[in-house]
Order: sequence, then structure tokens, then C-alpha cells
Amino acid sequence: YCQPASAQMLTKYYNDVRPTQNVIYAMMNGVAPNGVTDTNALLYYKSSSGMNKPNSVKTTTVIYWDTVVNEIEDHGPFMSGTPTHARVCCGYQDNGFLTSYLRINDPWPVGHAYWEAFGEDTHRIYVRS
Repeated sequence: YCQPASAQMLTKYYNDVRPTQNVIYAMMNGVAPNGVTDTNALLYYKSSSGMNKPNSVKTTTVIYWDTVVNEIEDHGPFMSGTPTHARVCCGYQDNGFLTSYLRINDPWPVGHAYWEAFGEDTHRIYVRS
């Protein structure tokens, strides 16, 4: 349920509503125990009965630091994924020549937030109107 939990966090941020993870999971065409793919997650993000963010996009291309900074500054938080997990990136810390970090809100364990070195995620869903 990490995709629906991440989408729930993003829905609260963008739309100030909080649908249940079960409702989101159903809109994402989730099939237990396999979870939800990014392609199916986009069904919820784009749908007028979901987040209603029709220009949301997924990306697995090379991720550049400037892209992250611009995305957060211009649009806000986004889904940040690893091969087996989805979570929300909501901020960044630029340390110049040292390692830069992303602020991650992780749905597991519940309420977990931490700084992660840039470049550890493998795919993203950018939430756009």
C-alpha cells in the first residue's frame, strides 16, 4: 500500500482532502498482493475523480539535481520511488560540493521522515495540474 499511502499524502497537500488508501488503491486498479505500478498510479493522479492533476508524469530517465529543485519550487512534492517502494519527496538540501539530500516522507513505518542522499531513487511521479 505504499503507492496509495504516498498518493494520500500528496492529495492532502495539493487538494486538502484525505481519501482512504483503500479508495485510492481501487482507483489505481491495485491487485493484491502485487501492489500498484507507476502507470496505474497515474490513473489516480490524473483522474478528475482522483487528484485531478491531468499533466502528472512518471519518469525513469536520468534524474538531475536541477530538475528536483525546479520541480519542488515550481510544483511541490512528488512521488519518489525505489524498485520496491513508493514515498514522497517534499524538500531538498543543497550542500554545494558535498552530498545533497532529498527530504523523504515515507509511509512505512508510519510517519517516518528522513534525509536521503540525492540519487537513491529510481523513478518519480511529478504531480502537475
